[in-house]
Amino acid sequence: MEESLIDHFNEKGFVIAEKLLEVSEIKHYRKVLDEAVRLRKQLDKRKLSEKTEYEQSFIQCQNLWEDNPEIRELAFDQRIAATAAKLLGVDRLRIWHDQALVKESGGRETDAHHDQPYWPIKESNTITAWIPLVPISENNGQMGFFPGSHKIKEAKFINIFQGKVDQQELNKLPQVEGKEPEYVELREGDVSFHHGLTFHLAKPNKTKEDRPVFTVIYFADGSTRRDDRFHFSVDRAGIGVGEIIDSDVTPLAFPVSSPPPRPKEPISEKFVFPKALGLLPTN
Repeated sequence: MEESLIDHFNEKGFVIAEKLLEVSEIKHYRKVLDEAVRLRKQLDKRKLSEKTEYEQSFIQCQNLWEDNPEIRELAFDQRIAATAAKLLGVDRLRIWHDQALVKESGGRETDAHHDQPYWPIKESNTITAWIPLVPISENNGQMGFFPGSHKIKEAKFINIFQGKVDQQELNKLPQVEGKEPEYVELREGDVSFHHGLTFHLAKPNKTKEDRPVFTVIYFADGSTRRDDRFHFSVDRAGIGVGEIIDSDVTPLAFPVSSPPPRPKEPISEKFVFPKALGLLPTN
């Protein structure tokens, strides 16, 4: 990897790895993701206007690697995972979870936030690979990043799940105050990476086509659970506060010679959200 990419990531908290994947692969995975999301969401018959404000930002399906072997190949692709490891400056990475984020035609913006507060991981060696399966422009849900916001280590919980975030309150945060987001255009094969503490947002989708994106969240091997706040990735495996996060729910993602099998234990019903939402695997 070019040192310039690492320097850019360290300075701004995000970077674009151009042409990391082949265009033919992207076209293939778009079809695979479309089908995987269709199966997960087959019970959800709501129109966009009938969904919550949060859901109007995107269709969300997590841990697709568990129930789709082809998605598993993408989630554990060593080109992507190796790039993430080099950007974080670590030797070994685990997967926290993957997710499809499909911004529907007419979908609203994604409010500004950073990801780390949503995860009960004590250490901040976390990174997200954002893999668009169509070209990304200002018209179909373009991502923007607040440069350097990851350098402020305070993890501020921004509740994007309850609806639109108060912009005035957001602008008072030191990570955002006085800054303008840098928006990025992505071509097929490009992969965007951002640090878990980097504030980011996305524009609405004004086009007539959905914007399919697949993301993978990685964290440094050896990281520990910060608190007892519920999260599927640790509670499913019974990881206690202060313990190292190490289970087949969050398997090693780099370096690996082949993708791992799905977790041995089936998902308990107490961890499954309403099946109509299709957020998590149901078996």
